Amino acid sequence: MHRAAAYAIIAASLSASIAAAFIGYQFFGSIFVPEHSREFIVSQGESVTHISASLKERGAIRSDFWFRALVWLTRKQGALLAGTFELPERVSSRGMVQLLATAAQQDVATVTILEGWGIKDIAGYFEGKGMFQPGAFIGLTGAPGAFGSADNGFYNELAVRYRPLVYRTAAAPLEGYLFPDTYEVFADATAKDVVTKMVENFASKITPEMMEAVAREGKNFYNVLIMASIIEAEVPHEEDRAVVSDIFWSRLASGVALQSDATLNYILGGKNPALTLEQLEIDSAYNTYKYLGLPPTPIGNPGLSAIRAAIYPARTDYFYFLSTPEGETIFSRTLDEHNAAKAKHLR
Repeated sequence: MHRAAAYAIIAASLSASIAAAFIGYQFFGSIFVPEHSREFIVSQGESVTHISASLKERGAIRSDFWFRALVWLTRKQGALLAGTFELPERVSSRGMVQLLATAAQQDVATVTILEGWGIKDIAGYFEGKGMFQPGAFIGLTGAPGAFGSADNGFYNELAVRYRPLVYRTAAAPLEGYLFPDTYEVFADATAKDVVTKMVENFASKITPEMMEAVAREGKNFYNVLIMASIIEAEVPHEEDRAVVSDIFWSRLASGVALQSDATLNYILGGKNPALTLEQLEIDSAYNTYKYLGLPPTPIGNPGLSAIRAAIYPARTDYFYFLSTPEGETIFSRTLDEHNAAKAKHLR
C-alpha cells in the first residue's frame, strides 16, 4: 500500500514536471522563422486571434493556441501594436509577444482612459491629444441618451464579432464597452481604429467564468454592464462596491427605484451630488428617481473592479447607502437608519 502510494506520488510529480517542461517549451522554445516570413505586418485594429493565426500560417510561431494563451497570461491583449515588424531568424513565443508589443515602426501615442469616463469624456480627451475631433468619435460610438446616434453598421459588426458580450441592437451606443486602460496606438490612428482596440480589450477581460456567473443568476450581461457603470460612478472605494451592488440588485428585485444621482447626472452632463427638486422631475428614462429599473444604457465605461462587483454582489441585509462629502460610504438597513445617516453626514 505504501509502495503504491509512493509510486502514485512519483507519477504525479513526473507528470507535473513533463507538463511544466512542455509549457515552458511552448513559451520559451525558439523556432526558426522562414526568410520569406520575416517581414510581418499587423493592421490597425487586428485581433489577437487573427495575428496569432497569421503567425502560425507563416511558420513564425509553434502554436497559435499557446501564443494566445501567453498573450492572455501576460495581459498584452491591448498592447500589441500595428505596424511592420522585422522578425528575427529565431524567436520564441515570449520574444514574439515582446516584439509585437514594443517595436512598431511608426510613431506611437500613449493614451489613458480613466474608469467611469463616458463617451463624451473620451471624445474630449482625444481632441485634447490632437488625434481626432469629438464628432468622429461620437459618430461611431453614440451620443449619451440619443438612441440610434451610433454608426450602426460598425456597431453591428462589433456585435457579431464579440457576441454575446456586445448587446446587439440598432439603438444602443457603445457606452460601457470602451474599456478604461492605457493603450498604445499610432499617433495618426482613426477613431474606428481606437474604438476597435478598446472593445477588443473589453472582450478580453470578461472571462467564461464571469459569463457563467451571470447566467447562473438569470441575468442579462448588458444589464450587468449597466449596473457596473452605475457602481463605478457612485462608489469610489473598491471594498464598498460589492455591497452597493447587492443593494441595487435588491432594490430592483423589490420593485423599488434605484434613486441614483449618477444616472441623472449622465444626461445632465455633470456630477452634481445634490440634485434640485426640479432636476429630480426631469422626464427621462435615465431618471432613476422617477422611473423603476435600470437606465437604458450604461452611463459610462466601468473598470474591471466595478464589473466584478456587479457580477458578484455581496450578500447583506442593507437596503440603503449614501456617500459622504469625504467619500465614505455609509450603509443602512432601514429607512429610519438611512434618514439618520443623512441628517448626520449630509448637512
